[in-house]
Amino acid sequence: MFSPYTAAQVNFAKLKEIGGEGKNSKAFVAHDYQLNAEVVIKEILKAKLVHQATFFEESRTLYLSSHPNIVQLHYACEDAGCVYLAMPFYKNGSVKSLMAKRHLSVREIVRYGCQVLSALHNIHSKRLVHFDIKPDNILLSDRNEALLSDFGQAKFVDEDGFATPDGLYNRMVPPEVLETKDFTAAVDIYQFGLTLYRMCNGDQDFHAQLGKLTVATFPDALRKGEFPDRKSFLPHIPSKLRSVIKKCLQVKPADRYSMALNVANDLALIDGEILDWQYDNASGDNIWTKDAGELSYRLLVTEDGKSEMTKSKNGGKSQRVVAACKASMTMKEVEKILGSY
Repeated sequence: MFSPYTAAQVNFAKLKEIGGEGKNSKAFVAHDYQLNAEVVIKEILKAKLVHQATFFEESRTLYLSSHPNIVQLHYACEDAGCVYLAMPFYKNGSVKSLMAKRHLSVREIVRYGCQVLSALHNIHSKRLVHFDIKPDNILLSDRNEALLSDFGQAKFVDEDGFATPDGLYNRMVPPEVLETKDFTAAVDIYQFGLTLYRMCNGDQDFHAQLGKLTVATFPDALRKGEFPDRKSFLPHIPSKLRSVIKKCLQVKPADRYSMALNVANDLALIDGEILDWQYDNASGDNIWTKDAGELSYRLLVTEDGKSEMTKSKNGGKSQRVVAACKASMTMKEVEKILGSY
């Protein structure tokens, strides 16, 4: 006899916990016995959810948002205490984990940024606001493409274009949080701009700026557009990229980009020799390296401003680039040199 309702069992074994910033959830790498594969399981405590109707709200939102640059949902299920969302396991981790290893090149920033914006354009067209754009929530696929994840805070806007999230990540809040609880998709544009800023300058700089503020001074810095410092960029970040970030970070929502697609269009215009420089300051000195076909370049600028630039062909002996070797070099001069080689 045909049964209109079936309850089935899913079995998986948790291997290790990952993430760690979720207030109401945990994430694990797990082995799914049905798929015979490693997956990521997001475990959400039912006790932390408002009521039964919201148990599968995130999974339904994620499923509805299907897109090449949004993390895929394998399935959602529940037991007595938790709701579980199963998603692919990406061994490349997140943009945040990549930033913890090294600085990103401008080419990587533009590429990942355009891919995230494609995902944002998709969900905004469905009247959905993500509310939690940050490096942690941008995963890197096996093909090294950016995937937007974690729709736990996502909300649909009402007929007037407003939505109220259950909460906002304190370090990524937009200035309008000081004035209202009803937000538009402009929140995502701001958070995306702040994410780009972190990708450009590194999380160490971002947290250093944040560490100088207190609970009392942070709101004023946010309201005045002083956090983050819009004038502080590493020399290899081109002016067009800086302009895109500054527009995303405008204090007034109406002054930001009106659509994710418009941000992507401006990002796509960024080009030039400066895109492929790789920055490193682990030694305390500022070092930029670049492989340009047969030629490789290395520019070192010490803490006291002394510069030394070399080039080599096909891995051969290094030669000094005399014009870029100075007893004292400003960051403005560094920016000019990086854009010339």
